[in-house]
Amino acid sequence: MVETAFMLLVVLLVLMGIIEFGFLFYAHVRVSNAAREGARAGSLWLLHREFTGPPDYYYDPVLCDTVRDAVQAEFAAIEADDISITLPGGDVDCPDTALPSQAGQPITVTVSYDYVLPVASGLPVIRDVIASPFPVLRATVMRFQ
Repeated sequence: MVETAFMLLVVLLVLMGIIEFGFLFYAHVRVSNAAREGARAGSLWLLHREFTGPPDYYYDPVLCDTVRDAVQAEFAAIEADDISITLPGGDVDCPDTALPSQAGQPITVTVSYDYVLPVASGLPVIRDVIASPFPVLRATVMRFQ
């Protein structure tokens, strides 16, 4: 009976770890899909842009709003501050100036999400070893169409 009690604790701990990993993997897939949808919406922007300057320039805050809306439509738990958009003008995150827009240039959408581990954060010894919330970060690069 005592051996069964000890083994039952170990089996339950392993089972909860498997379930926890499944939820974490689900969050990873959701963040990956959201980053991909945001990059896809951004890459198609040149097909629907409104010019605000010379013929080869676009005003990117509207692009950034489009990308953020696409990311949040895919995964509503992601906040706008957790979405980073890098445009062809360099390492910029939605500047207020117009940037050159040409097909073939990359747009990078990086999405981060802090997943709170429900089981690991509730166990006294394990919460000291495993950080919760666990950061899930995905970046997707696509080219403007």
